Amino acid sequence: MKEKLRPSQGIPSKMLWTLAIVAGVSVANLYYNQPLLNMIRMDLGVTEFKANLISMVTQIGYALGLFFLVPLGDLVKRKRIVLINFCILILSLVTIGLAKSFSVILFASLLTGICSIVPQIFVPIAAQYSTPKNKGRNVGIIISGLLTGILASRVLSGIVGEYFGWRAMFFIAAILMFISALVVLFVLPEIDPTFKGSYKGLMKSLFSLIVAYPRLLIYSSRAALAFGSFLAMWSTLAFKMKLAPFHAGSDIVGMLGLCGVAGALTASFIGKYVKTVGVRNFNVAGCLLFFVAWSTLIIGEKVMQD
Repeated sequence: MKEKLRPSQGIPSKMLWTLAIVAGVSVANLYYNQPLLNMIRMDLGVTEFKANLISMVTQIGYALGLFFLVPLGDLVKRKRIVLINFCILILSLVTIGLAKSFSVILFASLLTGICSIVPQIFVPIAAQYSTPKNKGRNVGIIISGLLTGILASRVLSGIVGEYFGWRAMFFIAAILMFISALVVLFVLPEIDPTFKGSYKGLMKSLFSLIVAYPRLLIYSSRAALAFGSFLAMWSTLAFKMKLAPFHAGSDIVGMLGLCGVAGALTASFIGKYVKTVGVRNFNVAGCLLFFVAWSTLIIGEKVMQD
């Protein structure tokens, strides 16, 4: 029988790390397609613009899932939400792997994005049930799993695509979702909903949060811009690297994801110092690093052109 979780009483370490791993494997579904876009384009005979729509539609689906599905964690048992999402993911990923039509891939990619919100179900669990002392660290562990999945997914899909074809990656992803569903079924305990009311009332409560905590709007807008900046590079990288002077295959494009894995793994370490250093200072440092990174890319491109 699974141990009953109680708010602020702590989460078993084994469960926490399992959720972190499953979070990484789940969010990876959003990014498998990015190193493979050029291969998909050539296979289906579509333009670069259309191929990029696959990545865009997947992210739109993710945004829809964040807004409409994640709040259900307060209304419906979270374990049920996670298992249903995994079942739909298995179907959508297999559909992408078998699809011969571009429109079918777009629709299945949208479903994949919507249902890849599993890590955002796990993060509140870590925050709600951790002891106050370990809350920052435990949330950081889940975030580490999530970020590692984002970056490592590109490495894996690039290598698989180069040696086995782009369709193979989506079949592998479906198998990973099946295994993840079994893990969640046996590891994650039942967590009772905390919201009493209708789905309509639940969604209305989201707007009351913005009124009560106006800084949420600032934080979410800043996060959206930062994430958009991140995706602006990755969604176009496969096409850029295919051209001169790189002439890189999907394996090389994917391997670039290793550059960010080290940063992702520091999230659990950094989490311990949020209270000491301050959220504002961390945000300022992050914004400065973004400017440095983009400036380096711009300067580097001009040097190569010269």
